[in-house]
Amino acid sequence: MKILNRLLIILLIFSLVSCGDKATSTRPAETSDTLLGQTSDWSNFQYKIDTDGHVEKIMKDLCSDTYLGRVVGTKENEKTQEYIKDYFKNLNISPFDDNYYISNKDGIISLNESTNNVAAVIKGTDSSKAVYITAHLDHVNDVDNNPLSGAIDNASGIAVLLETAHKVKELTDKSPLDMDVVFVAFNAEELGLLGSQNFFNKYYNNYSESYNINIDCVAQKNCNTLSMGNDDPNSENLYNAMKETFDKENVIYDNSLYATKNGVRYGTSDHIVIRKYGAPSLVLGDSTIMDVVHTNKDNLDNIDYSDLEKLSDTLTKFLITNNGNTFNK
Repeated sequence: MKILNRLLIILLIFSLVSCGDKATSTRPAETSDTLLGQTSDWSNFQYKIDTDGHVEKIMKDLCSDTYLGRVVGTKENEKTQEYIKDYFKNLNISPFDDNYYISNKDGIISLNESTNNVAAVIKGTDSSKAVYITAHLDHVNDVDNNPLSGAIDNASGIAVLLETAHKVKELTDKSPLDMDVVFVAFNAEELGLLGSQNFFNKYYNNYSESYNINIDCVAQKNCNTLSMGNDDPNSENLYNAMKETFDKENVIYDNSLYATKNGVRYGTSDHIVIRKYGAPSLVLGDSTIMDVVHTNKDNLDNIDYSDLEKLSDTLTKFLITNNGNTFNK
């Protein structure tokens, strides 16, 4: 999550842009037991929730010494990019634009050549439409420049993204959806949403219709409540559809706006960037994160792994049951 000062908040309102042990393998285990059958008739879709431990492994990997901090410009950030790329590759999910690494070097905001976004796509039958599932991979150091775990912000979002990619891939291998599902791990979010700005500036027009679900700061232990307040009219239908799925799956949420405390907004995330182009978006993030993120309290001891698993399952169900819908007004 990008924390904002008061001036930056004002600018965002007007512009809408801001805007351990090394893992031995990133290949997930098989989860065929989670599937109750593949079908081209997604209206009769059924899915059994199965807590299989994938997200816990991802979290422990990304918070290990090998990836600790994930600060832009560090070897830990570069290794995190590689980890995500390898995860996509081992799932046999195709690279986006013929490359998993999407350079930020020649973007509207130029970044170091090693500061890549990482993207993959599961093709549907109609590639004029897409949903972007996104989360940022970078984090920050503390005020003394010591690395922080960044478990909630935002290893949690990457874990949900990767596990959702895993499930959607298995479910749609024989029966594709009616639209593309694009998974993007954005870099340099903490520097001002830079990776997402460069990405959508280059690729937004690849699809005639699209929307974005962004995951940033979830599964804080003893929180269990997602912020689902919405202040974007173009995203109203998307938020309502997600709330309907949450109600069916008993996911707890409130109507607070993301990254606010006592009604004051202190931060934002990459979901606001696509809104600049008129597309709907929402962010999945916990409602009580402002006293935890960017501190030493943001560590694995403060993570509820069962919440991560459930959110991945629920997001998978949302994508399947809303197949073909881009929520564009």
